[in-house]
Amino acid sequence: MAATALPPVAVVILNWNGWRDTLECLDSLMESAGVALHVIVCDNASSDESVIRLRAWADARFGTQGWTEAGQVPDGAAPRLLPGSVFSLLHNGANLGFAGGNNPGIVHALSDPACRYVWLLNNDTVVTPDSLAQAVTRMEQDARIGLCGSTLIYYHERHMIQAYGGAAFSPWKGSSRHVGAFAPSGQIPQTSEVIEQQLSYVVGAAMLVRREFIEQVGLMTEDYFLYFEEVDWATRGRGRFTIAYAPQSLVYHKEGASIGTSASGGSPLSVFYLYRNRLAFTKRRHPVYLPSVLAFCVIDIARLVVRRRWPQAKAAINGLLCAFGPLGAR
Repeated sequence: MAATALPPVAVVILNWNGWRDTLECLDSLMESAGVALHVIVCDNASSDESVIRLRAWADARFGTQGWTEAGQVPDGAAPRLLPGSVFSLLHNGANLGFAGGNNPGIVHALSDPACRYVWLLNNDTVVTPDSLAQAVTRMEQDARIGLCGSTLIYYHERHMIQAYGGAAFSPWKGSSRHVGAFAPSGQIPQTSEVIEQQLSYVVGAAMLVRREFIEQVGLMTEDYFLYFEEVDWATRGRGRFTIAYAPQSLVYHKEGASIGTSASGGSPLSVFYLYRNRLAFTKRRHPVYLPSVLAFCVIDIARLVVRRRWPQAKAAINGLLCAFGPLGAR
């Protein structure tokens, strides 16, 4: 890693039973150039070998006394506290979901007054050496930018774009479309302005956040657990901050490795949260659109039934029913 005049950045990576992906992500991050990093891995109480593997990786990379381990440290191990360390492993003590798992890392990052940006990065991503520097450079061009996205490319299909930074959200449908989805990866925009006009939010797989955005808007809402955290965050910041896109910040994304989501269809678990939060978000932020969103949900469930995807249809129905409980009321 090489440092330049760009301000320091904390990179927060959430791990849950995915140490192989996380280590590949970390190895790619260690090749980053042009910006000083503090990498923070938040572990959501993994039940596999994640803790052992992450400790071994950190010991080999930084030495046994060269990194920080804090939070609800398992196995009775003592915390390792090293001010100014490049790498921190935070133990959340439970599976807190996407926002609940990342938020402790954000708080830890901002405890350093020198930290100007926090990069939320999925553990199932691989970055290029200038991915982060490109995103920070875009943020530095305009102090009004609160969130900045990268060019997401499918890891296993590198000829294909997943998203140009983020997505356009339709409040009357309660659904999103990734801007640039499935475009050839050779067609990355040269400038960001046209794309930025289409963005409602930044995809959480690679989301650079300005410190002032977090301080003024607050942390991510945690009770969604999975999905809609990013659009909720961007919606809360609307009118105070803008959204940007850094075309040459390239991030390769395996997509949905932890819970079984994919471009061809989600697992029942992912479908449950998708439908629950689709309705819950609408009730919170766009209640006037609740009738239309509910209608589109019913139509989408009918399509699952026609395709005989019974587990997904059942999960979607359960998600909608759950959204009418306390979650959607807050």
